[in-house]
Amino acid sequence: MKYIFLGSPEIAVVILKKVCETYGAPLAVVTQTAKATGRGQKIASTAVGQFAREKGLPLIETDRVTAEQLQPYSPDVLLVVAFGQILKSDVLAFPRVAPLNVHASLLPKYRGAAPFQRAIWNHEKKTGITIQKMAKKLDAGDILLQKEIAILPEETSGELLERLATLGAEASIEALRLLDTGKYFFTPQDESLATLAPKIDKSEAIIDWKQPAEKIFDQVRALQPWPVAETTLESTPLKVFRARVSPPEKSLTAGEIHTDHKTFLQVGCGDKSSLFLTEIQLANRKRLAIRDFLLAYRGNFPHSRMGA
Repeated sequence: MKYIFLGSPEIAVVILKKVCETYGAPLAVVTQTAKATGRGQKIASTAVGQFAREKGLPLIETDRVTAEQLQPYSPDVLLVVAFGQILKSDVLAFPRVAPLNVHASLLPKYRGAAPFQRAIWNHEKKTGITIQKMAKKLDAGDILLQKEIAILPEETSGELLERLATLGAEASIEALRLLDTGKYFFTPQDESLATLAPKIDKSEAIIDWKQPAEKIFDQVRALQPWPVAETTLESTPLKVFRARVSPPEKSLTAGEIHTDHKTFLQVGCGDKSSLFLTEIQLANRKRLAIRDFLLAYRGNFPHSRMGA
């Protein structure tokens, strides 16, 4: 199968690199236009753009991909991974065989921009990769193949994404080889089972301590590494990077703090449950393990509540 690869962020690089090594290089790579980034607002290509240049692959950087831009290459397949643009109908119709999308969920569950994050937040035990034939409706295309993976009990979105990238590469290679055989079929999705996974909004980072500890624990995992779960320590903003659910040392009300001033920081949650914070960061301070955080108070942690 002659294919064109469309993608932008680092997860797409992981998949493109493995597909190149195992299956062969694409006819061309398409990515988002280089943009100003960082404090200095220096113009920089996407991760996929940088990889394509390093490997000498034909590269198209564009704000809106068109069929005309793809015309010189005559691909059998478009392989799309976190590209960041909605493809027009003429682009979807352009490849000889199919436009394929690598989606990080077991469709039809979790259609949208944050599938694995929402899966963690909803305490799912498994997720996976779906290779689907792209359709005009978001993530509603017929399915070529799926690969399942367990979500580990304490796994964050960032950690899960690394494993999904590897799985996505395997699925992409398998999909291309399957199309090579000519012995394949696409299975329509069951619309009655469809669920949505909208993009994470920064406003969702605020912890509601009236929620059960298990729910807040999943929120912390889902929002790591971005945007990171947030609360306040009295009136000071505080980010929660890691936490654990354990039997409480003491019965607490929602947001109430209990600590031994040395090794643990327990916060009361809803349903008389508790969350133990294990890695946190006060505004304008370093990110610290809880022991190091408490050490700075020299055995006299003065605060009694989290949240407003």
